Amino acid sequence: MCRLLMIDDNPIEHFIVQRMLDTYKLFPNAVHSLDGKSTIQSLKENINQSDQIPDVIFLDLNMPEFSGWEFLKHFNNLIPGFNKEIEVHIVSSSIDPRDILKSKKYSFVKSFISKPFKKQMLEDLFLKWSN
Repeated sequence: MCRLLMIDDNPIEHFIVQRMLDTYKLFPNAVHSLDGKSTIQSLKENINQSDQIPDVIFLDLNMPEFSGWEFLKHFNNLIPGFNKEIEVHIVSSSIDPRDILKSKKYSFVKSFISKPFKKQMLEDLFLKWSN
């Protein structure tokens, strides 16, 4: 089963996405985090436990104190220690082409999704991981 982790400092975004996941019966075990720094720490602590590591991460870029960019830098250092592939999908209200280009520097970043979430995108991603 695919494990989804959403990292966003806005609780309303989590609420909206979780309602969509529940309504459309997608990613039944989704986990939410308001803080990228604590998520990095948790990933470090569980690096050898595949069942505790997400398969897919939705990451907001614009967060105070520890931005999505900082998360990506730290996550990039953790990648060699994971024993499975983890996809990161940037989820942002930014439409700045420089942000999109910058995110492509990380091979594990698979897409740049503009908020708000769309049902079709969630369904497509869920189907990909269900097969």
